[in-house]
Amino acid sequence: MFYSDQVILEIVQLELTSRCNEQCVHCYISDGIKRHDMDSMLLWDILNQCRNIGIKQVVFSGGEPMLHPDFLNAVDRTTWDGVKIRILSNLTELNDTIIEKLKINKAHIKEIQTSLYSVDPVIHDKVTNVPGSCELTKQGIKKLTEQNIPVFITCPITTINKNSYPDVLAFAKRLGLRSGPNNMITAQSDGSGKNLQYRLDINDAVQVIQDILDNDNAYDDKRFFPGYHNLDDALPCVQNICKNSIFVNVRGEIIPQPGWNKVLGDITKKTLLDIWQNSPDVINMRKINLNDFPKCITCPDIHFCVMSLEGNANENPQGDPFVIPDYLCAYARYARILVHSYHMAKEVIV
Repeated sequence: MFYSDQVILEIVQLELTSRCNEQCVHCYISDGIKRHDMDSMLLWDILNQCRNIGIKQVVFSGGEPMLHPDFLNAVDRTTWDGVKIRILSNLTELNDTIIEKLKINKAHIKEIQTSLYSVDPVIHDKVTNVPGSCELTKQGIKKLTEQNIPVFITCPITTINKNSYPDVLAFAKRLGLRSGPNNMITAQSDGSGKNLQYRLDINDAVQVIQDILDNDNAYDDKRFFPGYHNLDDALPCVQNICKNSIFVNVRGEIIPQPGWNKVLGDITKKTLLDIWQNSPDVINMRKINLNDFPKCITCPDIHFCVMSLEGNANENPQGDPFVIPDYLCAYARYARILVHSYHMAKEVIV
């Protein structure tokens, strides 16, 4: 493990491939770059560097990471003492060979995260644009669960599947799995914003929040209670950027977060250690904090804000990460009002 200004790098996320066998309507990856795999020699070099400096978590993502021709070898090579693996996959490529490899390395598997848009194949497949993808994903979830391999189900919510979250939650509960909604679409990384046509309008977003309150405990944490205001746990997407994690794209470029094409360094030219410790761009990114958003510090809606730097940058015509879209402020305000009303009503009933 190494330090830079007392900051420890613990997590490295690798975009094994930008290729994907689904074409999800909300995807933040631009269509024009969904065609590349990370070179295997580059991948081995990065994993060797991660091992040598004691990285605690490696995240394999894409695209669809299981499409990479050396995916199984990558899992095998990520087994040093103390490391955990997370895999972000749609599970449609999951097969017996991959399951066997995951079983062998189960001690190092932190979790496999997958998206289920609906338990109804018509709805799910309309989001992915791939007939049969719903059943493949559900089968993959069940097969992994049977092998006691941890699975987390996320449900990105779009205009297509806006009424599906309760059923996805029920599906997860039946299998004893954790699940959670993602009710905010990030604008595409090419700045076109064309995927935002599938983002919920405010009225639908409020209805989803109500569905969550009715069916889940996602808002039971103390930070969502009336009167709570603690900047230490507010806006983690801002406060934690480049604090303990970095993202490496298929070309070996360091970028701050998935979906934000701001290059901070290049592993084909400098080592991971050198970039983390000495890159001016990484150091400047690390310095970003809530003081860069003065209006947010006293905002009563801050604990309901879902803005992120990459989302801000992708949605802003000038690519400015410090300009928050009006939609997100409105969403946070409505969420606070609804959730606080919910908690106050519970107190009255008790």
